[in-house]
Amino acid sequence: MEKMVYAKLNQGIDSFLRVAMTLRRKEIDINFISMTTDTGESKGIKLIIDENKTPVDVVLNHIRKLHDVDDITVQ
Repeated sequence: MEKMVYAKLNQGIDSFLRVAMTLRRKEIDINFISMTTDTGESKGIKLIIDENKTPVDVVLNHIRKLHDVDDITVQ
């Protein structure tokens, strides 16, 4: 089953790369990763994760440790 994780980024592309490289170093299997622009100038990251390969809790634990990521939601 696929889950979508969305998080708000404080530093734009720098935060996006920090999240992407952290998950890559931890060898987390991500189906899809994208940087999004919301209304105004706020930026976000969207991840689609296959829970059969990687539990969402593992991904959330790694993302929560990063200081420039806020408002994490799972759908």
